[in-house]
Amino acid sequence: MNRKIILAVFSIPWICHLHAQNRMDSLFGTQTPLKIGLSIFTKELRDSKKDSTYISHILYYQNASGINDSIKVALRSRGNFRLKECYFPPLSIKIKKNDAKGTLFAGNKKIKLVLPCRNNENSNTLVLKEFVCYKLYEEVTPFSFRTRLTDIDLTELEKKRNAKSKLKGIFIEDLDITAGRLRSKSMERVTISPSALNDTIISRFELFQFMISNTDWSVVHQHNCKLIVQDQDRYIAIPYDFDMSGLVDAHYATVSHVNGEKLDAERVTDRVFRGYCHSAEVMQLVRQEFLGKKDKLLAVPDQMQGILSDREIKKMKNYLQEFFDIISNDRLFKIKILNKCRAN
Repeated sequence: MNRKIILAVFSIPWICHLHAQNRMDSLFGTQTPLKIGLSIFTKELRDSKKDSTYISHILYYQNASGINDSIKVALRSRGNFRLKECYFPPLSIKIKKNDAKGTLFAGNKKIKLVLPCRNNENSNTLVLKEFVCYKLYEEVTPFSFRTRLTDIDLTELEKKRNAKSKLKGIFIEDLDITAGRLRSKSMERVTISPSALNDTIISRFELFQFMISNTDWSVVHQHNCKLIVQDQDRYIAIPYDFDMSGLVDAHYATVSHVNGEKLDAERVTDRVFRGYCHSAEVMQLVRQEFLGKKDKLLAVPDQMQGILSDREIKKMKNYLQEFFDIISNDRLFKIKILNKCRAN
């Protein structure tokens, strides 16, 4: 039986930051968080990925005039590790073009929604720290997904007395929207050679992953990244899903295995460079870019003042500072990055 899930959305004050883009987008054009209300049948939603079935829903939200409105949407669960290991599954939202027209969601046919792993304060903290990772990458390069923080009032309808929870979440822009915004074309999942990647852009990608200490990715197989192509048939990788990173330091995070072998690290907080070898000119160019953006990158966690604890913000900033201590030192940069790069 197809049950309807109700989603209510309202705006609440926060930091307002408008992204430069060809057109304004009412969903991702501001960083004011959205307050969301979800009424779900958790098991039904978790099972929806098995046959890729989207379940019909009604989404209620408050429009720009402050009037409550509604829109037809469809939801299903997505992901792999989090779907298996976590209580709350990450979600994929589909909206028909005609239904989205004239609403907060205009222009967004698909949206990802990241939910906490569990129903506890620590899981909410992890989502907020993952959100910081997305914002860090937006500072590194325009070739990134736009995101928006959400506050979620969740009701599980199959629970006795309709169990209620307050969760944090992240809306993630759809790949087609990202590609269009960057005047590029989105690509289906393909196996590619590292030589097919734009070397400067992928070098930024790789050094960023080292900065947040994330090894849970593969550009060749598009694990936790998507591909777009802009010109000269050179691919550009855009990363997502940073919950396994050392910066987030989730309780369930584990050191990655490559070809069946564990990487040379004891914990996810131990940085391991997994980037490819590029020319000395490219590596030094990107190194200097990161050093030039040091103040901006270290300031990103401060945007979470009043949302994350001062302790967590300080912890993230200290962890990022350790990265800059490495790349600002010629010897450490050579030992930990240049000497560790992978041949094509």
